[in-house]
Amino acid sequence: MVDATLPDGSRLNAAIPPATSSYLGTSVSIRKFILGAYSLDELTARGSLSESAAQFLDAAVQGGCNIVVSGPTGSGKTTMLNCLGACIASLDERVVTCEEVAELALERHLPDCVSLHARGGNLEGAGEIRIRDLVKNALRMRPTRIVVGEVRGAESLDMLMAMNTGHEGSLTTVHGNSPRDALERLTTLAMFADEKLGHEALTRMVSRTIDLVVQLRFEPRTRRRRVESIFEVTGQDTGTITGNELWAIDPATDRLTWTGIRPAALKRMAAKDIPYEPPLGEVRGA
Repeated sequence: MVDATLPDGSRLNAAIPPATSSYLGTSVSIRKFILGAYSLDELTARGSLSESAAQFLDAAVQGGCNIVVSGPTGSGKTTMLNCLGACIASLDERVVTCEEVAELALERHLPDCVSLHARGGNLEGAGEIRIRDLVKNALRMRPTRIVVGEVRGAESLDMLMAMNTGHEGSLTTVHGNSPRDALERLTTLAMFADEKLGHEALTRMVSRTIDLVVQLRFEPRTRRRRVESIFEVTGQDTGTITGNELWAIDPATDRLTWTGIRPAALKRMAAKDIPYEPPLGEVRGA
């Protein structure tokens, strides 16, 4: 088996017997990545996000909220991550991105952005650069924020520690079918690290570090990708991470609508003089 990146950035995976059946022979898969949008306004125009939710996420990014984008494969997590990163408005921000494959395009929006890319080892296993190595190196580059394309393993712990040590407003993505699934997955992935922290300690770290989870979904019938929920973490209770759903799909209108719960992130926005108020005229079920 081989996993590689083509010159245009597409991902290539190939397998030959005995990894595949002798009847099938060689199997080649090429995954082409296309950024469908570069800003939250473009997502709103495509119907993937409501205008009020876009305004809130823009203010949340500028206010320094740590945000996790969650969703299944192909739901548009990287596109959403790129759009959130484009909301970083300050010229004083130094952003470092860590990715397996170069998919983000933040350097075209941000005046001070460094992109780091992982790589696999050679046939002898030498020369590998892991995402965890990139995150650790990013901390030495004096960033104000760190953006990790996707956490899949022990780098989850490094990402959480970076968010918890002065790098407010960092962003990442993770596979998850719901916001709570995403938070639990972050906790589980962090347990893979060599530090071997316990589940209780990691749950406490996640609850104190992550501010928002943006949940995406992919609708196979219509091929539509959209934001399903915006979840705010408020803490933990008896080992369970607690939080509130700030925006959710209204069954009556099939639109992403504010639930009426005032975000705790308003205090963070006010502290940084970010002008924002919830859409008082838009409440689900009203």
